[in-house]
Amino acid sequence: MSFLAPLFLLGVLAVGMPILFHLIRRTTREKQVFSSLMFLQPTPPRITRQNRLENLLLLLLRCLVIGLLTFAFARPFLQKPTPVDPADASTRQTAVLIDMSASMQREDLWAQAVTQAEAALDQTKPGEIVGLYTFDQRLHPVLSLEESKKLPATERSTRFRQALTTIKPGWGSAALGSALIAVSEGFETGGRDQGRDGAGQALHRLWLISDLAEGSHLNGLQGHEWPKGLEIDIRPVVAKKPTNAGIQLLPQLGEEESMTGEANLRCRITNTPEAQREQFRVEVQGSSSNSPTSLEVYVPPGQSRTISIPTTGTQVTRLQLQGDDAPFDNALQWFPPPREKLQLLYLGTDAGTDPNQSLYYLQRVFTETRLREFQWIQRKPGEPLTFPPSEEIALMVATSVLDDTQAQALRPLVEAGRTLIYALPNAAASRGLATLLGTGEITLQEAPRRNFHLLSQIDFQNPLFASFADSRFNDFTKIHFWKHRHWRPADLPAQAKVIASFDNDSPAIVEIPLGKGTVLVMTSGWAPADSQLALSTKFVPFLYSVMDRSRPLRTTSAQAIVGEAIPLPIASDQPSRTITKPDGTEVKWVGSQFGEANLPGVYVVKDANLKIAVNLPPEESRTSPLGLDPFEKLLLPLAKKQGTTTAPEQEEQRRILAGAELENRQKLWRWLMAAGLCFVIAETWLAGRLARPRAVST
Repeated sequence: MSFLAPLFLLGVLAVGMPILFHLIRRTTREKQVFSSLMFLQPTPPRITRQNRLENLLLLLLRCLVIGLLTFAFARPFLQKPTPVDPADASTRQTAVLIDMSASMQREDLWAQAVTQAEAALDQTKPGEIVGLYTFDQRLHPVLSLEESKKLPATERSTRFRQALTTIKPGWGSAALGSALIAVSEGFETGGRDQGRDGAGQALHRLWLISDLAEGSHLNGLQGHEWPKGLEIDIRPVVAKKPTNAGIQLLPQLGEEESMTGEANLRCRITNTPEAQREQFRVEVQGSSSNSPTSLEVYVPPGQSRTISIPTTGTQVTRLQLQGDDAPFDNALQWFPPPREKLQLLYLGTDAGTDPNQSLYYLQRVFTETRLREFQWIQRKPGEPLTFPPSEEIALMVATSVLDDTQAQALRPLVEAGRTLIYALPNAAASRGLATLLGTGEITLQEAPRRNFHLLSQIDFQNPLFASFADSRFNDFTKIHFWKHRHWRPADLPAQAKVIASFDNDSPAIVEIPLGKGTVLVMTSGWAPADSQLALSTKFVPFLYSVMDRSRPLRTTSAQAIVGEAIPLPIASDQPSRTITKPDGTEVKWVGSQFGEANLPGVYVVKDANLKIAVNLPPEESRTSPLGLDPFEKLLLPLAKKQGTTTAPEQEEQRRILAGAELENRQKLWRWLMAAGLCFVIAETWLAGRLARPRAVST
């Protein structure tokens, strides 16, 4: 017999109390009639060697009650050899999840992680299913539980150690929450006693080995339903120097851009609250000639500072942070985005140098920027509209009367998805408009001349006018229209939509879908002889809204984060691209999204004149440890004991758990308490019977 709380057996010493009480002689309660006691003194009985025990049965009952209570509190149980169930080892599963994010590059954190993983393997039972997983922004099964289950029981440990030698930390961010959930869903549900084995241990155990950096994402853990019988054992790895400073790229502000290609590179330098250094230096390589080659930056612990560096916009700019103890996040690369070349088609006889004509204002609206370069192609009435296949027209504008040939040539371009702005020059443009739209005869008339007309009804829900929907910008009363063409609303095509009208209810701008594209018919132009539209502040935003609708900005971003998919320009004659990674390796990639940007540095896309700078995720610079409090608040099924335990300690824990399981099943203390209660009743009856006074004979 064994006891769960053997210290309560010391209560057996209390058995001596009834024996001592039985040896003490007390004054008898019986009365004897005597003549006179005035000359006698009352004297209590003395304990002498001649005292002897009386009422041995009563003494025995009282001793048994105390002994039974002592044994009941000691929680006895009968030790039974636990039969080894061969199914126990095959149903037990252990998964080791190792953080391989960029913050694990610090000091010897990875060596600590490998040691912890080997310790987890040493604590598994023979034949137990073991799996190895790593995670950054995604989960990477190195040796999944399914693969381990298919292996022979004698080879699982060997395969685990072999797989452990093939992994190393990467440069991505730590999606800790999604990784925990993904691994937990791989455990097989079920098992005896709500997921417990014969020794009372959980059938599934998940070892999380991570630095628990503050930048780890815990998304999805709130309210997640964990499998029964799962315990999560968190084993943090700790750096000797928890201090860290990092540098991250900030988005450029619009006012800092210039058409000459120069821009200010903005970056933020952060310092952890545990930092002991405050003074840093930023080394600059590849910036403009008037920018400094190094900057001294003062960043107190727990704060950040923003710096701005002028760049030429034609080469890679590299920044290196000096003075930090953890250099894994101290490098930053920046490369300007490539400029998109767009071709604009203009149909008309205007000269670009005449301020009284329409082309003059169009050329000044669509000027060269850091992201776009515009090239105008002008065709006069009667000239054929033929273009090389390589040339792509982004927007088409017509201000002259279209003949049937030009209208038929423009129609396929519009149906392919382009937008045509047709500013009707006069009523004679109705024939070319009808040919373009493929409708019957269209009747246009010159509106009666008066002082001026105003726009009275504007559809601000339309994307072309959505930027003017705010009350601060929707005032069009200062734009005067001197003349326009009248197009009766009843004569409009069925699919036409009037998005702006004059104060005489005559359509001003009509939107007509044609295939995948759109024809915007303006019954009045923007030349000074027609209106004041080109001189207003509404003209430029309106035209750029039309441009973005006809051809959205397709410039591939020159900046990316490790682990992100990078969009690639794909040509019809070249479906694959050759990409040179920062380490010099070349990758053949088919598709429009490059998904192997797993290293920080500059990626070069050959035959596309494209360079992409890939940097670390900004959250990886937040290396302050989280601790276990966030996981306890999220109600994770954490293991009861955190920390490193030796094999003897593990065996002792298993023995204690097995004893508690046996005692809980047998519950011998209940029978001892019942027997003690019976003896208490018998003792009470016997003591009452013995306390009755004896009959005195006369």
